[in-house]
Amino acid sequence: MSFANLLYEWYKKKPSATFLLGDTNLNYEDATREISSIASNISQGETIVHFEFNSIKSVLHYLAAFWAGAKIVSVDPLTSAEDLKFILEDSQPDRIFADDETYSREKNILKEYRIWKDETKNEFIKPYDYMENEVGLIYYYAGIAGRTMQVLHSANRVGLNSASLYSAINLHNISTILTVPLAHVLGNSVLGIVLEDGGSLYVMKKFDAKQTIDIINKYSMNFLATVPMVYDALIKENGKLDSLELCISTAAPLFPSTINGFKEKFGKDIVQQYGFTEGLVITFQPKEFSKVISIGKPLPNAEIKVVKDDGKEAKLGETGELWVKAPWLMLGYKDIEETAKVFNEGWLKTGDLVSYDSNGLLYFRGIKKRMLKYKGYPIFPRDLEEILKSNSNVIDALVFGEDSGNLGSQPVAKVVVKNRKPNLEEELLNYVNSKVAFYKRLKKIYIVDKIE
Repeated sequence: MSFANLLYEWYKKKPSATFLLGDTNLNYEDATREISSIASNISQGETIVHFEFNSIKSVLHYLAAFWAGAKIVSVDPLTSAEDLKFILEDSQPDRIFADDETYSREKNILKEYRIWKDETKNEFIKPYDYMENEVGLIYYYAGIAGRTMQVLHSANRVGLNSASLYSAINLHNISTILTVPLAHVLGNSVLGIVLEDGGSLYVMKKFDAKQTIDIINKYSMNFLATVPMVYDALIKENGKLDSLELCISTAAPLFPSTINGFKEKFGKDIVQQYGFTEGLVITFQPKEFSKVISIGKPLPNAEIKVVKDDGKEAKLGETGELWVKAPWLMLGYKDIEETAKVFNEGWLKTGDLVSYDSNGLLYFRGIKKRMLKYKGYPIFPRDLEEILKSNSNVIDALVFGEDSGNLGSQPVAKVVVKNRKPNLEEELLNYVNSKVAFYKRLKKIYIVDKIE
């Protein structure tokens, strides 16, 4: 069942219940009617780019695309310059949901496309019923393949993932806050959990630690799913979070200092879930195992195996690559050959290294794939290398990660050049960083004679 179908069910069951919280609040009936009105201006099968910062309107636009039966291309609002240009040229959208901030920042690129305006048609229509394998959601973070390209998801499979995660967390009457972009797998899953439960969601445009604490207390929120950086920021603020019953961390390594600091400050345990663009959410750490730093156990209806380099399955405590099967995995990449590389008889090879213990808990041990995580964002070295190599003075480049503590791995590069000159490192940094979003910017460049 797609997100739109879930919303429609709650509209019929409890129309007056609060759904979205923010500058103004919307109940399920008002939200549904507005979403349906927006959707009545969209044709089934249209490609819609969603390029907005978090807001109630942004959530309404996102759900309206599903309601209409569109293919929604979910783009991080911080995406800029060459990255944005590539996505738009590759996806060829029929129209774009952009807000004032994204449009004014990227108007030189966006002006070539049809930007959504308040349309005149205003009908109540029922949500579109997607076919099982019909594309409804497209991401561009192809983490396993290690480059930017389309990751195709079924709208119904996305709903299946939310249903499985909701079953695993075993929490009801959910009230929560969206602290990460809706464009991320995590943001999408938070919205999905709320829709599974018929709960309420406060939509925060940009994260602010003090405001987050105030909002959680104001609405007695019981659920928080976010990234480690958010928990670190909350620890530094004054206040209490007594109403929280379940705190989940994901998208980046969770350190003992964060777990212990949050427990000491607020008296709350943090557990983890694990997911990725191609597979959505795969595991959840039950609260009874909160004393260890584990990415948890497979969700209901998900299967896993751990495969060593020799092709044999790993035994207890041994490290190997995580392979997964689940009814909500991606349909594939736009690139058929790349799709074939990551699947093996229905098993999706994640590129992540894990081990498991006697309780069946999984432990993250590293990565095989070429991807970095910085501030919770995925970064593909291959993309940055291609930009460096487009500079006429660059012969070769290798991008890799340097440890940045709780922030993850910051991207740096070794570069072979034709001609050395003063301030070349700064020149190359500016050349790359002017073309990418802030989180992808190179932090250092090392000029070397050869790359080994």
